[in-house]
Amino acid sequence: MVVLSQLFADDIPLPRGNAAKWSSIFVMLASFSYMFICTEVNIVAQQIIFQLFISLLAQSMLKLCDFLEECRHVPSRYKNSWKAFSASFNQNGYGYRLVVFILFYCIVQHCRINDVHFTSSLAWNVSSYCFCCAFLKVFGFLDLTPAEISEICEKSKFNVAHGLAWSYYVGYLKLILPNLEERIKKCYVKNVLDCKENWKLYILIPFSCKIYGKLEKMDSKIEFCQNLPEICIDRAGIKARSYKNSIYTIYDQNNRPHHCILEYATPLGSLFEMSNDATAAFSKEQRLEQAKLFYITLVNILNNSQECAGYFRLIPYDDDLEEGQMDSHFLSTLILKHLAQERIEYTVPEQATWNELLNEDQLMISKSDDPQTLQSINH
Repeated sequence: MVVLSQLFADDIPLPRGNAAKWSSIFVMLASFSYMFICTEVNIVAQQIIFQLFISLLAQSMLKLCDFLEECRHVPSRYKNSWKAFSASFNQNGYGYRLVVFILFYCIVQHCRINDVHFTSSLAWNVSSYCFCCAFLKVFGFLDLTPAEISEICEKSKFNVAHGLAWSYYVGYLKLILPNLEERIKKCYVKNVLDCKENWKLYILIPFSCKIYGKLEKMDSKIEFCQNLPEICIDRAGIKARSYKNSIYTIYDQNNRPHHCILEYATPLGSLFEMSNDATAAFSKEQRLEQAKLFYITLVNILNNSQECAGYFRLIPYDDDLEEGQMDSHFLSTLILKHLAQERIEYTVPEQATWNELLNEDQLMISKSDDPQTLQSINH
């Protein structure tokens, strides 16, 4: 399988890695090395534990402030105070905190044995650090950045795109794709879907989220041909709810017809409407990000679906970018490239046949527009 980044290196965001964590480790080691060179090891250890204790104590004070706010919402959100308390404090790292407190206690006892008094300085440092942390929180310096929020949403599957992709798969694709071939055979017409390698649902995924009720409005070389036989399923209390798909004719530069089952990914329309509704507070930039994440999530879902394997092909494109760079037939050209690529990927011919297939001019695409290596989404 071709890696996603090979398709749209500058368009499709890759999952976030651990660069921030490794950078923090580097800073930590560099700081420790500097202190180790300048000071004795035991003093360095005492200072680090001392500062960690103060930091953890100050952060606990801030989390306690968060808990006081959550106490107002116990009946509606948590049902009991313990759940509100657990939600306000980070569940990770309790063991590390315990180790720091134990080590700090040992240092205090060691200082007492050696008749070293630093109680007043400890109280002063804790008070000043708590003040600084509270100051930073009040004025928003500790708020999560957009990148941090995005990372949390991606890792925890909180994105709008994630829910839309799963809804699209479970509520639609999983229902219509498994028997797609059977419905194609029922409506078989000469010269329409005569190439079995194109017996798939081609799903358009424009990153602008602009979807049209009539594809002819988007590209005059795309024409409606006919509908496949609809399927009826009892769903969500609706008796014999119908689902159907449409066959379109795509004309190449020589006006030769090519047929495929084609439609937009309908959830993208919801993203577009959200970005135009002020109450949704959904910007154009967020819409673009969610559209790309929708594509990534849908690829991952379908790649792991045995029911849908071999019956789909996703066609993502950035139409906002391409509108200013390509003519009015860029969509039909893009679809024809995928149809040609599907023919190449359907079977692996002998070398001579392979060369003939690569050189044939059936689609009348110029050399600069020859089909490039695309990801076979369904394999």
